[in-house]
Amino acid sequence: MKLDCSLVEDLYPLYEEDELKLENRQAVEEHLKSCRSCSNLFQNGVGFSEEHLFQANDQDLLPKKLDDRIRLTFRLRRMKIIAGLLLAVIIVTCVNRYAANREKVATLMNGMYLYSESLQEMAKNNPYELDTNRQFIDYTMNDIMDLDNELNWLERNPLKNTSYPFFVNTQDLDEMAVTLRERRKQGLEDDTDRKAIELLQKQTNVLYKHVRNEYELFHHGYSSYFELLDVEGIGKPISKIEELSYFYTRYHKLPSEMKLMTEKELKQKVTTVFDDKDGKVELKKSLNDEPDVYHFVMKGAEQGISGKINGYTGNIFWAVNDSPPSNDKKPMRKKEIMKKARTLLQRMYGRNAEFEWKYVQGVSEDIYRISFVPVAGNQQLLFQSSDPFFIDFDARTGEFSTLSEMGQTFSKEFFAKKYYEVLSPEELERKAAKISGKKGKTVEKGIMYSTISSDYVLVNVFEGKDNFIYINAETGVVERSAHAFR
Repeated sequence: MKLDCSLVEDLYPLYEEDELKLENRQAVEEHLKSCRSCSNLFQNGVGFSEEHLFQANDQDLLPKKLDDRIRLTFRLRRMKIIAGLLLAVIIVTCVNRYAANREKVATLMNGMYLYSESLQEMAKNNPYELDTNRQFIDYTMNDIMDLDNELNWLERNPLKNTSYPFFVNTQDLDEMAVTLRERRKQGLEDDTDRKAIELLQKQTNVLYKHVRNEYELFHHGYSSYFELLDVEGIGKPISKIEELSYFYTRYHKLPSEMKLMTEKELKQKVTTVFDDKDGKVELKKSLNDEPDVYHFVMKGAEQGISGKINGYTGNIFWAVNDSPPSNDKKPMRKKEIMKKARTLLQRMYGRNAEFEWKYVQGVSEDIYRISFVPVAGNQQLLFQSSDPFFIDFDARTGEFSTLSEMGQTFSKEFFAKKYYEVLSPEELERKAAKISGKKGKTVEKGIMYSTISSDYVLVNVFEGKDNFIYINAETGVVERSAHAFR
């Protein structure tokens, strides 16, 4: 092997340290024998430039540049070894964490399995008593919530544009069971009730079968470590159960019977109510809200209003004016504000809409708050909270500020219906006494939306043992307030 002078110069430090392979060392020695220049350089250190010399007392001088190169090589080699070890540690840690996560998901699937099985059995055997047997599924809730927290990125990714839950809203499901039970007890059961039960049984069965399949996949030996939970497959039947219970309790209808207003109709409703024909309205369905709720934003020339609207009734039950208030004018007269409030509500509910009005003192010197209660004939809508309906106006400009309603199921049908008192006070008192076990007089009378009659009804209210008793003044049906579960 023949080497040129420059290569021998580069190999010189390694030759000195005896770190060359035998064949390379022999090649260097052969070159030194035949090359006087390199031989002199090797023997006497003559010929190196100053930048190649390593300064040391009474020792052979090494080229500094080459010495640094060797040190750098060793350093890089050491860094590669360290990086490789770190990478190995990271990989092992990630594998262990992934395995632990999959094992935890498999364990928590026990709770999901028991939940779906219990729900399916309850819906199949006695759907009228779901609310009274709920303790059989409540104890699995913690496992299900923990399971939701353990989802990895691949499992959670399908949830980005959905609102799939892992368990049913028990409040609506309980109310559905109570309504079904009461309607059957009072001889009011109809096709909607029976079809609602069939749908409930169908979807709980779909849920159980899918969860059972997922459970088996996660308890199938080592292959289970490669399984991903089918979140969408579990979430869809749960969403359908929630949708069923929601529409049944609020409208006494099946989801397939509900028809959303078009976006054009909803936008027109917003611009009409707030009297801004040129306003640009944007609608958005929120994943976190109830299935009949749309968020809207209206941007007009003089105001920007945002709020919520019921997609089935077109009822705006919350709205706020985002424009800044004006403070450079004198407050308007309250009578003028009352007129503005009446006009706004009539644009929403129609010209036949009537209300009881009250000015609320002490809200703010810059705000006039008008509390209102819907009235039909000579009867008011009953409610359980103070000032559930109110509108705020800017005291100086008279501009709308805030609208708040008690419940989004309230609609203009309240004003269109005729309410009759058929039963005498004595008949109603006897029925109430039979239910409560004690005699008593009517404590209140008015109109409410009942989940039993699935309509606005005129009721007499009596005190019961634990709750108030609502008896239909026309039919004698024991009603249930829709606001009891909101």
